[in-house]
Amino acid sequence: MTVTFILDFETTGLNVFHDDIIEYAILETKSKSFQSEVIKLQKKRKVSDFITKLTSITTEMTENGVDMETAIENLVGFINSHSKKGENIVMISHNGDAFDFPILRRLLKENNMVLERKVKYLDTLRFAQVLLPRLFRYNQANLCKVFKIVNESEHRALGDIQALEKIYAALSKIHSKSKIDILKQIDYIYNKI
Repeated sequence: MTVTFILDFETTGLNVFHDDIIEYAILETKSKSFQSEVIKLQKKRKVSDFITKLTSITTEMTENGVDMETAIENLVGFINSHSKKGENIVMISHNGDAFDFPILRRLLKENNMVLERKVKYLDTLRFAQVLLPRLFRYNQANLCKVFKIVNESEHRALGDIQALEKIYAALSKIHSKSKIDILKQIDYIYNKI
């Protein structure tokens, strides 16, 4: 049995190794259960004007957030409570290979935590590149336009996972009608990078 989660992080910048997490959201697709938290910044950092303009998250909002250790405990607890030992997990994110998945691994390592399940990661950006090779842009906003999906909270973690669930469903529908071996194609893309 496989349990599918959709995950998104919002951060103080684009560096997956150094920037702080300011918000996350995760959705378990079968039950539609989700969790979303704003996270208190470490070391008295501030949310930049650029990130506030992009996400609407302000430094003041993070002051009332949960601390990082509690947030990662809550995230891992959510994953473990929505999956059973022996079940495989598929973790889906958009641009996950370059952003969300390294952040998740970093957070787990920094907090000496592990996921008790085998996890496969699926990046919908790569999935879209294989299935829709003629698109000019593969960002989440453009895929929402292509599939006529409204994301009323773009660049907020909860809004992004809700839109991504619909994008993934649309891509899966295309994939089910194709003869493309998606894993082989995605491996081919990685080897070309």
